[in-house]
Amino acid sequence: MSSEIPPQETVYVNNLNEKVPKDELKKSLYAVFTQFGPIMDIVALKNFKMRGQAFVVFRDISAATQAVRQMQGFPFYDKPMRLAYAKTKSDATSKLDGSYQAKEKAERMAKRKADRDERKGIKPKTTAAAPPPPKEREEAAAAAPVEPAVAAPPTKKPDAPAVPSTPAVAMPNQILFVENLPDQVNEMMLSMLFQQFPGFKEVRLVPGKAGIAFVEFENEMQSGVAMNGLQNFKITPTNLMKISYAKR
Repeated sequence: MSSEIPPQETVYVNNLNEKVPKDELKKSLYAVFTQFGPIMDIVALKNFKMRGQAFVVFRDISAATQAVRQMQGFPFYDKPMRLAYAKTKSDATSKLDGSYQAKEKAERMAKRKADRDERKGIKPKTTAAAPPPPKEREEAAAAAPVEPAVAAPPTKKPDAPAVPSTPAVAMPNQILFVENLPDQVNEMMLSMLFQQFPGFKEVRLVPGKAGIAFVEFENEMQSGVAMNGLQNFKITPTNLMKISYAKR
């Protein structure tokens, strides 16, 4: 049970549909979990031991906690997801907080080898060249061209959030028009997002037109709730969904 394991940034997900291809599984997991906060990594392996399981690594514990609470039993590819906190910290999290042990372990192994060699009377190999005399260093520094500092390119800001509006030509109705979707999106991924709202009926992609879709609910009240809930939802790091009522 998740309560027996202390909360941490990595969420363990199991009871996943084993027939879903790995790439599609990772994209779909990202689509349903990114609403809780920034995701650093998703690990989904298709070997015998790990099939039907995955790890979702959030940047902070609060996001992971919300995901465990709200997505427990969520129907994902026709199977209810089971969530718990992972027992160990992920490499991605360890690298972020500075506790990643790989480098430290390598240094310990190198030190032990050096101690063994010293006891055997083997002199350690010198891998680094001796530094040049001070005068040569000064001359080299003076001769080296000074490159002008290059300013980092400005981070591209996402498109300005679309203001939920009701154009005169698109009165509130049960069908939503969704734009700015990534090319790889499919009906299942969108269904995972919209089926959490009452009254969801279906998702329809437009053949030959990437980036758009229609989502139908039972009535305009329910479609309006879904539109407000997912407006500007970041389905990928660069795609913010834009939702409006479909023109009738």
